[in-house]
Amino acid sequence: MTNSNPFSPRWDNLIRFDSLMNILKHESRFILQEPYKTFIDSIIKQVREQFTSMIPAGTILFRARINEINFKDRMKEQIPFPAENMGPPPHHLAKAGRINPEGIPYLYCAGDLDTAGAELRPWKGAHLTIGEVEINNDLPIADLTLDCNDETWDLFFEEFAESFSIQWPPELKLNYLITQYFSEHFKAVGLRGIKYKSEFNIGGENYSLFYEEDYEIVKTYSVETSEISCIFYRKDKNV
Repeated sequence: MTNSNPFSPRWDNLIRFDSLMNILKHESRFILQEPYKTFIDSIIKQVREQFTSMIPAGTILFRARINEINFKDRMKEQIPFPAENMGPPPHHLAKAGRINPEGIPYLYCAGDLDTAGAELRPWKGAHLTIGEVEINNDLPIADLTLDCNDETWDLFFEEFAESFSIQWPPELKLNYLITQYFSEHFKAVGLRGIKYKSEFNIGGENYSLFYEEDYEIVKTYSVETSEISCIFYRKDKNV
């Protein structure tokens, strides 16, 4: 039987995580005191023991970008960006994202073409450039698509992994601080990127790669969005 005691370690980890998110957003961003330092160290230890995998050299990942809109000549919208324009932005243009802090660009890509496109939330008929990203070396990464095999941590890592998948609107960008913070810790222990589930394509997987020397964009081509699927659910079920 599942232990639902709110004072059990598995629930305590969730409570500490929520508290840590609030501290990073509203109290202290760079220096954390106990008990949070120990809590963070224990999370990183669990990630290194349970949530790492390898991207083999030669693996092809996919990066998408919406093509430039041209109202005078719509055919030009089908022209793909060249490979040199499909990498991460330069440092001075790198806005804060799910994984990267502002000014520190990472490459966001996906395990398949459909997921790469879905993450952009394009409109029907939109033309996208797809860049094929070839991995140069075997890359050890934090893999948040894996299942937790420790009951003490299972609820925590379910929420932890979900926090990496969520896209927030600009007015809620402080919610990215927690994932940016742990991404820096992943880098510090030698991991080269992160793998996490897609929020917009069920079963799809996303990647964030920390270092440009780990990959090469080998080709680009243009695709057109032909179908968009939406799922709506009612939250006020008791009304």
